Amino acid sequence: MIEKLKDKYVFFDVDGTLNEYRYHNKVYVSKNPNLGCQTLEDLLFGNLFINSRPLKTMQNITSKLNADKIFILGTVVCNNEINQKLVWLEKNYPWFKKENMVFISSTMLKPEVIVEYSKKYYFNLKDAVFIDDRLDVLRKAEEMGITVYHPSSFME
Repeated sequence: MIEKLKDKYVFFDVDGTLNEYRYHNKVYVSKNPNLGCQTLEDLLFGNLFINSRPLKTMQNITSKLNADKIFILGTVVCNNEINQKLVWLEKNYPWFKKENMVFISSTMLKPEVIVEYSKKYYFNLKDAVFIDDRLDVLRKAEEMGITVYHPSSFME
């Protein structure tokens, strides 16, 4: 897989892609579909993300890529989440450049963000790769001409 990503502009999701998607030892328990297993109190004031487990396979793969062409494309709900994810990324993926980290509020906008980055950095969409755990977003990106992978593609 590393060969397929070399010399590409690679956009990584965070939750469920670079780290294990579990909070309070659960995957999903909430009446609010936008929060998953977190509560609003957890998101605003808790430390949900600081202690999440990084995926060693993804650490290994990303450490072998060109840091100038790696982008974080995460979805967040609040500033506390952004701050924690920045600290977590710096600790667990120190080769990622802070200036290449983008956090947005809507998961479904991720493919459009990649298109805009291709315009700004003058690269063809065929040179973009998007790695995310959400199949609906991957399908949308693939329809737009972006090469996509689910994290399961990297598991041996």
